[in-house]
Amino acid sequence: MQLTASQLQSRHKALIDALKRGEIVEITYHGQILGVVHPVAPATNTEEQEAAMAEFFGMHRTNGIASVEAELRAVRKGRRRAFDDL
Repeated sequence: MQLTASQLQSRHKALIDALKRGEIVEITYHGQILGVVHPVAPATNTEEQEAAMAEFFGMHRTNGIASVEAELRAVRKGRRRAFDDL
């Protein structure tokens, strides 16, 4: 599909529809191609990426933390005592 720069304002829905269909859209200005808009490729996580994310997000599991909520309560406990002294 090809759109002129001035058509972008009035035909932006056509641009979105073309991208949803997986088409590449060329934007022209005074007859010359100014840019090309490609649809985004769906992201796929490899097994290596999944393993790295599981390791990263579970890095504190060996520290004896029961839950995120419990850890936050423990961290904020010290700050609350300071406010009680006022």
